[in-house]
Amino acid sequence: MVRSPTSQFRIMSQSLNNTIKELQKDMYYGNEVLNRVSFLREDTEFISKSLFHPSTRFIFFNKQNPLVHKNFPNMLSIMTNGDNQVCVDQIEPGQSNNLGYTGNLQFLPHGLLNHVSQWKDILHTWNEDNKNMDKGLRSEGKPTFLFMGLLDESVGLDINSLKVDCELNGDEKYLDHQGRYQGIAYYAVDLSGNKDLCRNIVHFVNDTLNAKLETDKTPEENGVFFTHSRKHFLTFESKEASLFSQGAMFFHWLSTNKFCPGCGHPTIPIHAGGKLYCTNEETVASNSDRHASTEKPDARSVCPVKSAPVSNVSFPRTDMAVISIITNTDRSKILLSLGKRHFSSKMYSCTAGFMEPSETVEIATKREIWEETGVTCDEVNVVMTQPWPFPSNLMIGCVGVVEFNGTNELIHLGHDNELLDARWFDTSFVRKLIYPESVTEADKDFNPEGIMVPMGQSIAYNLIKMCVDYEDEKNKEEYKL
Repeated sequence: MVRSPTSQFRIMSQSLNNTIKELQKDMYYGNEVLNRVSFLREDTEFISKSLFHPSTRFIFFNKQNPLVHKNFPNMLSIMTNGDNQVCVDQIEPGQSNNLGYTGNLQFLPHGLLNHVSQWKDILHTWNEDNKNMDKGLRSEGKPTFLFMGLLDESVGLDINSLKVDCELNGDEKYLDHQGRYQGIAYYAVDLSGNKDLCRNIVHFVNDTLNAKLETDKTPEENGVFFTHSRKHFLTFESKEASLFSQGAMFFHWLSTNKFCPGCGHPTIPIHAGGKLYCTNEETVASNSDRHASTEKPDARSVCPVKSAPVSNVSFPRTDMAVISIITNTDRSKILLSLGKRHFSSKMYSCTAGFMEPSETVEIATKREIWEETGVTCDEVNVVMTQPWPFPSNLMIGCVGVVEFNGTNELIHLGHDNELLDARWFDTSFVRKLIYPESVTEADKDFNPEGIMVPMGQSIAYNLIKMCVDYEDEKNKEEYKL
C-alpha cells in the first residue's frame, strides 16, 4: 500500500505520542507542581485557615522579580510561617518520585511568624481586606497576596508520610480543610509597594542562612536579593521555575491592570489575587425598571465591566503565541531563522508570532510562517505548549510540514522584514547542534559559522530536538508502517 507523505506523517506522528507526553510532563516553567484548586480562592474560610497555617509556604517578589539565595542549591527562597517545617519536595536518589517527608527540614528553618515582627499583622490585615473586598487592598505599603495552590496527592505528595509524623509528634505538618483538601498551601507575595518590608524580608532570609551555617555574611555575600536576571530565571530547578512563572505572570497582570478598562476607576485584586474587581460603586436604574411601578427598582453599575451580564470581574490575561518547527515531509530538512536581536549570537530558531483574534492555531501558524519566511506550509500539527513569563505568554508549539514542489519551499524575507536570515538546513547538520557530544573528530569543523540553537529550557529547543529525533528514528522498528 502506498501512502502519501502527508498521511505518512500523521501515522508516524502518533508513534511519537510517548515522547511528546514526556516533554509535556517536564516543560520548563510549565510543570504541574501544585493543585491550583482555583475554586478555593473564593472560600474565605479556606484562605484564612491556609494563610496562618504553620506549614504554608511563601515566595516573595518585588514586581515580577523573585527573592533568591543564588549561592545555594534550590535558588528560589521559599519560606514558611512556622519554624522547622518538614521538607517534602526533596526526592532522594534511588527513591520513587513521590513527594513526602523523609526526615529533612526546610532549607530555611526559621518561620516568618516568629521572626518577622510585623508578619502576623500583615497577614491579618490582608485577610480582612480580602474577605471584605476592601477598596484599600491596593493601598500604599500593602503587599499583594496570591494563593497559588496546594501541594497535595494529585501532584505526587505522599500525605501518609506527613500523617505518621503528625501522629508521632502531635503537630500539624499539613493543612486539612473539611477533610477533603489536604496538603501544603503556597502563596506568592508582591512586596513592591513596601520598600521597608522588602529589606526586612531580605535580611530575614540572610539572618536565617547565617544562623544555619554559623556565618556572619551580608546579603550580597550570601547572594540574597530580588533578581531580575534572565540567567537566574533559566537556571532554576524545574519545580522552582514553575513556581516563579506562576507568580511572575500573575503579578505582571495585576500590576498592569490597576484601573478598570470600562470606567477608569481603580481595581482591586479579589479572591486571593485571582481576579480583579472594579471599585466604582455608582449605579443607575436599569433600563427595564425605569418605567416600572415598583418602589425599589433594580440598579445596575454605570461601569460596563461590572454591569456585564456574563461577569463583573476581570480574569488573568495570557497572550497566545504560536511557535513552529518547519520541516519537509521526510524530515530531511529543517528551516531555522535568525532574528535581528540574535545577530551577534547567531542563534537560529523556530518561527514564532502572536495569534490574532478569530484565528485558529493552525491558521496563525501558517500565516506567521509565510509572513516571516515566505514559505507555504501544507500541514500544521500542535504538539506541545509552554508558559513563557516574559511577561505573560503561552507558547503553542507546532510542527509545520512543507511539501517541496519548487515553489512552496522558496524563502522570501521581504514581507514583514523581521528576520535577518532563514535557511533550510540538512537535519544531519542540526542534529550535531543538538547533540554536540556525538560530533566526531573528523566532523569537528562542521559549523564554521558558529551557528547556535536555542537554550534547552525553551520550547523552541524541544521542537527542534523532536524533529531531529524523529528523522533519526524513523527507520527503526517502532516507526515502521
